Amino acid sequence: MKLIQSRNIELVAYLSVQSFEELLNNSFELSPDEEIALLGYKKEPVDVSKVISIISKAPVKGLSAISNVYKLAGLYLSAKSEVSKQLREKYQQSDLKQKYFLTKIEPSLKTQLEYEVKALQTEPLAVLINTVFDVDKVNETKLNNALQVVTEVAEIDVQLQILLEDIQTTLLNIRYINKSANEVIRDILNNFSNAIQKIIKNRRKGHPDFEVEDEYDVQDILYVVLKSVFPNLRDEDAIPKVGGKTTKIDLIIREERILIEVKMIKEKDSNETHFIEQLKVDFESYHECKWLEKLFCFVYDPYKKTRDISNFNDLNGNRKKGEHQFDVEVIVAD
Repeated sequence: MKLIQSRNIELVAYLSVQSFEELLNNSFELSPDEEIALLGYKKEPVDVSKVISIISKAPVKGLSAISNVYKLAGLYLSAKSEVSKQLREKYQQSDLKQKYFLTKIEPSLKTQLEYEVKALQTEPLAVLINTVFDVDKVNETKLNNALQVVTEVAEIDVQLQILLEDIQTTLLNIRYINKSANEVIRDILNNFSNAIQKIIKNRRKGHPDFEVEDEYDVQDILYVVLKSVFPNLRDEDAIPKVGGKTTKIDLIIREERILIEVKMIKEKDSNETHFIEQLKVDFESYHECKWLEKLFCFVYDPYKKTRDISNFNDLNGNRKKGEHQFDVEVIVAD
């Protein structure tokens, strides 16, 4: 949240490394030199002579035009051959945290950093970086201690934020090593009706049952379940208007390029017809999410109002509009 509030070159670097699609959809407040670096982060063509002009500027009060590592990284991405020397010099002058960031910009530096962190086994930052590089050899107690030390002593800046997110992703990948994000979500949605029985019918004596009355109740329950697996999950995000209508996305896992739309067929509803038409309209809005690759539509039908499941199944498959396309999968649970 703190990062997003500052529309600076640090946010540019963060989005380039962690969420490239979001980088393309944001605007920033940058200096002229940083605007050139931005083009490098965006992988857009740059006049190399402009990059050379920037890196050739004489230092002012000991600070050169490339003292800022985030500007330097963007300029390097704009003109790798011309800025390679400066980037590698910056790497040698950096601490472990900054060196890790630079490996995200130039992956060939990773081998050197791997060697360095293995020689510093008790250094907290080295433990964190080792977790990403070789998670199988990291002791859990050692990792927890390192996390506690680093987050208590150091301010969580761009570089540490990237490292912590990479650790999170690494650990989640180990936990679900044999399953993709799509497979995990599919399992959760398919087992929803069975799992929910515990809280709507079979609660402990003296504890009231939960009432699931509409799709917002379903969405809240799914949010709790999915958030425990996908910590970056967000809910209720509006997307640009299409045909005068604004659609709100129920659940979003942007890092996995996944959206989850939630519907509930209530007791007063006669059948699935209205929901089919509603989903078709929503699909058009989702093309505004250019990063979207997978859309799950979860339909909870506890009163068994669906007359023909094939009406929902017909919605499955690829949706294409212009250059954008995404895959739809409808899961109906009763």
